Amino acid sequence: MASISAEPVRYVRAGDVATITIDYPPVNALNVVVRAGLIQAFERARADGHAKAVILTGHGNGFCAGGDIREFGTPAAAAPPGLSMHIHPLIESMNKPVIAAIHGMAVGGGLETALVCHYRVVEADARIGLPEVGLATIPLSGTQRMPRAVGLRRAIDMILSARIERAASFAGTVLFDRIVEPGQALNSARRVAHALVEHNDLSLPLIRNLTVSRSHATQVLATARAGLAANGGNTHARAQALEAIAASVECIDFEAGMQSARAIFDALMTSDEVRIQRERFFNQGSNGPPSGPD
Repeated sequence: MASISAEPVRYVRAGDVATITIDYPPVNALNVVVRAGLIQAFERARADGHAKAVILTGHGNGFCAGGDIREFGTPAAAAPPGLSMHIHPLIESMNKPVIAAIHGMAVGGGLETALVCHYRVVEADARIGLPEVGLATIPLSGTQRMPRAVGLRRAIDMILSARIERAASFAGTVLFDRIVEPGQALNSARRVAHALVEHNDLSLPLIRNLTVSRSHATQVLATARAGLAANGGNTHARAQALEAIAASVECIDFEAGMQSARAIFDALMTSDEVRIQRERFFNQGSNGPPSGPD
């Protein structure tokens, strides 16, 4: 067994399977130190000739609850490495399969990071969601990958409602490859990893390569826009989130959609509304940071 001590992100290889573990209590928030640790760990995994597959998981209460809201409005929020700019491309470009093993929760930037892994194994009772609109921003990469994973209508509902759902409710979608019993995600992910290695399976499926169904897309978007208008726009962030989601259908490809969503995200992150929601978040004493620096 080979390992390095890289708190708050650990890299351990047992045989031909490497495991990268986020260990940043209490909720494995993706602050700048954790983001840097993920870059280091995945670069180590890429260079490790003995590692044929990689598992990404979280220690303690869950996989990852997203970004550290304490960084919002500070230089650390924009400090590299960023999720969608650096970490996600690194994971997607790995030349060996990456399997996310999810328990407890995967919300905000945590779920977005699971979405870039090649395979996802989740415990049925894990809490899943993209609640960024509650902090007056949007799940940047989630607006492009979620419609590809669960369909346009459900992605709109999920993101605009900021609802947290049980993983079991996503059965029948491509969001998760395996939904397992509580306590079994890591063991199941190891079985997936060993099976891929044993069969020399070099296919590396990515959600970004899927297409969003355009069947009834115009009607779905029109209905959602009308619903927001009827409620006075609800919030600016929701209206902007809907336009970012629409880019997943209306833009020519994934990268064009990401560019459109990033422009929206960058504008929101510098708004007064984000600052106000951040202060409200802390005044309420919440413990679940729901988004991440992109």
